[in-house]
Amino acid sequence: MMIRLDAEPVRAVRTDARLWNVAEDQPPFCGPWPGEELPDITRRLLAALPEDAKRVHDFFGGRNHQQAEYLLDPVGYRNLRDADARARTAEHRAIFGERLFAAHATSGQGIPWRCSTAAELARAARLIDDLDVAAARREYSVAEMHELGVYKVHEGEDDTESFGRNLRDLHAWADHCRSVAARGLDLMITLF
Repeated sequence: MMIRLDAEPVRAVRTDARLWNVAEDQPPFCGPWPGEELPDITRRLLAALPEDAKRVHDFFGGRNHQQAEYLLDPVGYRNLRDADARARTAEHRAIFGERLFAAHATSGQGIPWRCSTAAELARAARLIDDLDVAAARREYSVAEMHELGVYKVHEGEDDTESFGRNLRDLHAWADHCRSVAARGLDLMITLF
């Protein structure tokens, strides 16, 4: 979701778990509940949103976030077996967000919400734009991703088809990051 991380109500829900618990099941984070009056924090969040802000779902429609991360640096991905070390890489942060939105902000499955500033989104887009596609393709392997436990990899999938789909999704993500950054906005990234 496009947002301004420095907006007062956004800072409030990032620092106050009690306020977050009130806000997380309300707009702009989900649809409104019929007949329910919006809490004050929700009204303040909605007022702070850019006029055309909306939740954008499924930039990686096949839930292939990890596959896109792998594509950005197959050699690096295979050499970092530790999830914490991988989470510190530029490739991971470009896809999943630079940092935690708030320690208490998680999806229903317990996945932390993350965020990136406009400058970080521009950096993520540059990382994707600067990808050496030929080198990445030489190292790219569905069989290896399956062996490494990369999410939503299907063992028998064709390498070329998988690479093409993930590359298209990466470019679409870079375009979105670039567009949001050009407007001076930040991004809140959620995974479900």
